Amino acid sequence: MKSSLLFSSYPFITSEKSTLTHITDMDLDALWQILSDEDSHRFTPEGAVRTPRECAAKLRQFDAMFQERRGVVLGIYSTLNQLVGLMELSNIDRQIESVTLSFILNPEFTGQGYASSAVRATVEYLFQSVGVHRIQCFVLPINYRAVLVLERCGFVKEGTIREGFLWPDKGIVDLTLYSLLPTDRKAKKTGSPYYL
Repeated sequence: MKSSLLFSSYPFITSEKSTLTHITDMDLDALWQILSDEDSHRFTPEGAVRTPRECAAKLRQFDAMFQERRGVVLGIYSTLNQLVGLMELSNIDRQIESVTLSFILNPEFTGQGYASSAVRATVEYLFQSVGVHRIQCFVLPINYRAVLVLERCGFVKEGTIREGFLWPDKGIVDLTLYSLLPTDRKAKKTGSPYYL
């Protein structure tokens, strides 16, 4: 796994519907639309931000996380170069060669294919360019939109970890674990009956 590739400079990932790259101060208004939405944050460990000033602090946190090589937060941009969501790559394990994904969209752009497009492009980048062996995602079982996106993108449901996570703003929660291995993709392409 070429984890150094993730941190040499912010990745620039493109797909037919979106581009994923570094978020800048110029995107603070759009970032506010994403991070302040209470409804979307029902499904995240932390609550929505309360003020635009908190968005600027979050942006600094994203940059610090990148500089410290702990993770990467990329903006999901429409073809019109509008910030519509965020994709986070975290828990980068060099021994297992695994990465954990999480994503959130501005509610105005849900149901338009941005999340699926961004997840597919990120998966392709992680498998082909970085050499990741396992991509995983933890979601609340009631987060039906995220579940649909992951299943559309070929992720396999491994099971639900019951009352196994403490989320700062939610308490102890159940999370369903989805994962994707290179072999899952090969099985699907060949029509193997073992692909779930």
